Amino acid sequence: MIREAEARDKDAIQFLYQVLCPHAPVRVLSERIEQIRKDPTNFVYIYEDDGKVLGTVFFTFCLSPMYGWQPFGVAENFIVDERYRGQGIGGLLINHVFQIARENKCFAVKVFSGSSREKAHQFFEKNGFNSGDKRAFIKYLNREN
Repeated sequence: MIREAEARDKDAIQFLYQVLCPHAPVRVLSERIEQIRKDPTNFVYIYEDDGKVLGTVFFTFCLSPMYGWQPFGVAENFIVDERYRGQGIGGLLINHVFQIARENKCFAVKVFSGSSREKAHQFFEKNGFNSGDKRAFIKYLNREN
């Protein structure tokens, strides 16, 4: 089942994020999860089975002046527990993101993925993302421990 994350999911999300970014100073705060829950443009979705969080994705709407009133969406921090990959959980999560994006008239959904995550890139391409149109760059600022 896919649902919005709650403060009680903090530890499970922290575990998944540490797998996703083992060398980053990951720190998931229950207060931040609750803040995101109250914001109508930001979402942390989790896939839960029998009380266990098996995957997560952060999704946000971004306003853009380019296509009238249409926003675009960004999916980030997308991960499925390694022990449960290949079971369709990632597909369910990304399709949920697409559904929310369509309901909110997004003109596109963008996703960012670590440059060495080849299997993730294959997954995103299989689900309709095009890596040839754009190139992303990132500069980290004020990263707290």
